[in-house]
Amino acid sequence: MFSAGGTNNSRQETPFRINRPKTNSSASNIPYDQCMDKLDSSIDLMIARAEKYFYNCDYRRCIKMLEEILKNDPYHKRSLTVQIGCLMEMKDCNRLFYVAHKLVDFYPDDAISWYAVGCYYDLIGKSDPARRYLSKATALDRLYGPAWLAYGHSFAKENEHDQAMAAYFKATQLMRGCHLPLLYIGVECGLTKNHAMAEKFFYQAMSIAPLDVFVLHELGVIKYECEHYECAEEVFRSTLEMVRTMVKHNNEQLTARWEPLLNNLGHCCRKNKKYEEALEFHRWALSLKPLNAATYTAIGFVQALMGQLYDAVDSFHKSLSLKRDDVFTTTILKYVIEDLTEEQTLPFYSAEGVEEDYDDKEGDRAELSKDEHKPPTKPEPRSVTDGDSEEVSGSVPRPTLRMQLNFDEWYTKTSPMSDTSADDMSIDI
Repeated sequence: MFSAGGTNNSRQETPFRINRPKTNSSASNIPYDQCMDKLDSSIDLMIARAEKYFYNCDYRRCIKMLEEILKNDPYHKRSLTVQIGCLMEMKDCNRLFYVAHKLVDFYPDDAISWYAVGCYYDLIGKSDPARRYLSKATALDRLYGPAWLAYGHSFAKENEHDQAMAAYFKATQLMRGCHLPLLYIGVECGLTKNHAMAEKFFYQAMSIAPLDVFVLHELGVIKYECEHYECAEEVFRSTLEMVRTMVKHNNEQLTARWEPLLNNLGHCCRKNKKYEEALEFHRWALSLKPLNAATYTAIGFVQALMGQLYDAVDSFHKSLSLKRDDVFTTTILKYVIEDLTEEQTLPFYSAEGVEEDYDDKEGDRAELSKDEHKPPTKPEPRSVTDGDSEEVSGSVPRPTLRMQLNFDEWYTKTSPMSDTSADDMSIDI
């Protein structure tokens, strides 16, 4: 029975005790700096920091961090994968050969060994053995994503887009959370003129790495090919600002890697009729990569649009001295030389309101009457602004032209810049 106090007298209460260990007061007083030092020595954090340096193109710090990791664990697979990629970007053939040879000696049945061998042959330009060894790496380990990524590169260099995209899709399934497979799929879609699909993959890559400069650059290329020139210029300018900030943070200078970005920005400025800025960007690109025929052609093209025909001829000759079989350069050089021979200046600024006017209109009519009796030497193309009209205000005859003012929409439907067209605008990643 229960007593008046509400307790059960028939039930004996047993004490319940929790034996807790005594707290060590000295353990809680570990300095914060000492805790951070222990975390900094963690291999997982060190490799994460090395990958961050790699994606930020700070390969010098990346290699230094990887060397510290490999001192403690010489065959840490994740570190070796980043090291191989970093040596590829630095084009260090000798060191990559040493790493690949050492891995094959110790781990002949591991995919990373043959992945390193394939990357070495790809770096020295031997595509057939590179593809063979990368295929062997994917056969040894079907779940090794970097091997599939490099395997796709071997097809992409040969313009085999379907096989490259198949390898990239496989890498996408294996490398969850990495934006690189999505980026390369978008590049291949852009090369096959599937711009909508390419833009979709670029936005997916941006959802993972929104500040990656390579993704932004390729997005700008797609905007350019879709003829959204103002949007493309904005994207390229944002990319250039990010690149300059990144390079400054890395205590480096702009290298030849960023030459396509500057040339592409120059193309956009030319399309938007910002000729002075376009010329400035092309010359900046030329300073990074001096022996580039396409850059000389772009400079000459802008100079021709600005009416600087003699300078344009010099630029075209420099371009042909580096690449003599370029169709676009040869064609436009012929046009410019013929106009110089006839001593006629192309009215490149007519769209901006610049019109020529002679003081003696009678002399103009006399010259016009003389020209009417001359046999036609070439067809007169349709004017961009005035349709088929042959005269402008002031009764001044329109000079006979062999190229339209907007040569990028040339009637032959050829690529505007044979080596700097949208197909070849991509940065080598």
